[in-house]
Amino acid sequence: MLQIWQAIYSNPIRPAWLVFLACLMLGSCVVPKKYPVNKPFVYDTKINIEGKFSTSDRQDLQTNLTNQLDDSLKIRLVTKLLFTKQMIRPAVFDTGYAFRSVAFMNALLHSQGYMDPIVKWDSSIRVVEDQQRVYVNFIVTPGKNLKIDSIAFALRDTTLQRLSMRSRNRSLLRKGESYNLETIGAELDRLIGFYRDNGFFKISREDIYAEVDTVVAGLINPNLDPFEQIRLLQEVNKRRENPTVNITIKQRGKENPNSVSQYYVRDVSIYPDLRPLEDTLLAGFDSTKLNGITIFTKTDKFKKSFLVKNNYLIPGDLYRQRNYYKTVNNFGQLGAWQQVNIDVKPNDSLKLLDFVVKLYPAKRFGLHADLEASRNASDLYTNSNLFGLAVNFGLSNRNLFRESVKTNTNLRFGIELGRNIVQTFQTLLNHNITFPRFILPFKVKNEEEFLTRNTILNFNASNTLRKDFFTLNSINASWAYQWVKRERIRGASAAAGAPPVIVGSGARKTLRHEWYYSPLNLELLKVIETDSLRKLFLEIPNLENSFRSGLIVSQTLVYKILLSNKNKQSAFKIGFEESGGLLGLIKSVDENNGLYRYVRMDMDFRHFINYKKSSWAFRAYAGMGVPFGKDDTGKKETSLPYVRSFFAGGPSSMRAWQVRRLGPGSNKYFDSTPYDRFGDIQLESNIEYRFNLGTVWGIKLKSAVFSDIGNVWFREKQEDPKLAGSEFDISRLYKDIAVGGGTSIRLDFNYFLIRLDYAYKVKNPVYSEINAGWFYDLSLLSGQLQLGINYPF
Repeated sequence: MLQIWQAIYSNPIRPAWLVFLACLMLGSCVVPKKYPVNKPFVYDTKINIEGKFSTSDRQDLQTNLTNQLDDSLKIRLVTKLLFTKQMIRPAVFDTGYAFRSVAFMNALLHSQGYMDPIVKWDSSIRVVEDQQRVYVNFIVTPGKNLKIDSIAFALRDTTLQRLSMRSRNRSLLRKGESYNLETIGAELDRLIGFYRDNGFFKISREDIYAEVDTVVAGLINPNLDPFEQIRLLQEVNKRRENPTVNITIKQRGKENPNSVSQYYVRDVSIYPDLRPLEDTLLAGFDSTKLNGITIFTKTDKFKKSFLVKNNYLIPGDLYRQRNYYKTVNNFGQLGAWQQVNIDVKPNDSLKLLDFVVKLYPAKRFGLHADLEASRNASDLYTNSNLFGLAVNFGLSNRNLFRESVKTNTNLRFGIELGRNIVQTFQTLLNHNITFPRFILPFKVKNEEEFLTRNTILNFNASNTLRKDFFTLNSINASWAYQWVKRERIRGASAAAGAPPVIVGSGARKTLRHEWYYSPLNLELLKVIETDSLRKLFLEIPNLENSFRSGLIVSQTLVYKILLSNKNKQSAFKIGFEESGGLLGLIKSVDENNGLYRYVRMDMDFRHFINYKKSSWAFRAYAGMGVPFGKDDTGKKETSLPYVRSFFAGGPSSMRAWQVRRLGPGSNKYFDSTPYDRFGDIQLESNIEYRFNLGTVWGIKLKSAVFSDIGNVWFREKQEDPKLAGSEFDISRLYKDIAVGGGTSIRLDFNYFLIRLDYAYKVKNPVYSEINAGWFYDLSLLSGQLQLGINYPF
């Protein structure tokens, strides 16, 4: 530790460290404002938990107990002047606040299955001038935690009992798991949803309950054998060491014939073109009956067959709640309607339901203009590799062909910020058509189970001018499918439009799977060379393949999974693209028409931990491409096309380097040239600690401390000696890896965020022979300033 402090003290950027430490000292200072003079007021409240817990369990329990504090004991701080924290109008201390908090904490611990919890508190006063600061300390000993021993169902209605037994493998209650009232409540909700999916339209939580038994019933049996009674007493003593509970789901005693009756769908009416506040009882509607469903219209905006196809409430069927939600969700996600309502009219005597589907159309056409920050080239969803800023102008149509087919036409002007301020200009014209269904020669099994499903036809034409380097013209057309699939997991009973839900052991999670598959992508590339580019070819002939005009005929598959659990979110994406796999087997096409043949794969993992005023953000990325085609001379291709290559640097990557100014590997040649740097392999990881600074003139001011680690490499060893060290070699990974670190000022305007990142090259692989590249030529003003829009990841 002493060596670390000595390194900091002797470092040429020591003044920056001193400023940073001073800011931390200021940040730890809490200044009371408008406090009661010469009266004891609550200055600090702490909760100490005794017992053995995992780190995550202790944090969760700490958060839950803090939420049980009486409002007057909760410390509310406001950040002023960037770092100083102010306590505004703290409450006068009263012991009643502490006793109420103890009662609330005990109630919480009992609800989470802790037996005989003990909550103690004490307080102390520290006098500072005219301030009587009260420090309140709670000591919580939760005690033993109840475990579930058995789960049973005992419902009077035979149909409900049969359904309960049929679904017990999806129960949220599991033997050996912790007893928790939240989990029991979630299990009751799951059962209610399952009953409603089987016709029980009116059943509710009032009709079922969970009976919890912690007493060995045999002990109160007067006819029990004395020896058996001794055995049961020994079992009770064991349960005190490892207490368990038996749970039985039962039906309440009161009779309610409607709530335990199964209902069927009778009539379904659809009003597809209602105006706001328009009453369906008014005259003027034309009616048409199709497949037993009555459609009432005043216009011809929508095809009737299209309306019927997207409705899942079928006359004569048993009522199922999921079909009701699927109908609401389906019409709501199509985009042609701004509001969707379904009225239900029950007939209790006949146990029949009538449904009125009310649809209120959105504006068909829309114009928009917006400012955006372009994405990382590693994102296979995008069609642009441009870093920087862009302005979009767009025209959209929400109801093409009268079937809610959406079209978007966008004109994009972008610039890339780099070494020469503005180093790249791009113009992009894009037109896409999105069909809200699969267009396939065969039927997809259980297609209605997908949350969304789209077929996307996309066209692009772009011109990219890389200043003093090259001009790239591109024409692109693709056909793709995009869908979100329901996850079949225990506890997946979600409301309309909501993602599936996992509930277990008191935890609540949302899980979502997204797929994107493009079976055909055609891209024609035309490279207009400059003298600088030709000079690069003369110096490094191996790179010529990356910048030649050519044709990409590829297919792409991208899979994403998103998981949310309380204050934590995770996202994992894996993408795969191959070009020329089949078409390239025709020799004349491969060698004479510039066909690019390669496979490319990348993986991206992100994890976020969110707190009230701060958060942690983590990212790990890996990508690799393998060319396997031949050029027009019959020579094997050694690198990916430029538009599919990996690169690092810029506001969303290795921020201590300008865009495309890192790598490849620890090669020194590129460091003395203005040429772009790219590769066939990329490894990168990023970590940020994000926190709030305060509010200035109504704008949220935020900051972050971050570190970026990574580089790009060529896949194979290059023949040119100038490129030594540019190929990937696992034994040289430590030498080649780059490390950057810095801080940030961020202005949050709610709709977008402006980001100014300042980063230092903490480890520069170009100078890996000098102290492994650590802190080479580091000074206060040697950092790199990056301008970004929104978060980097």
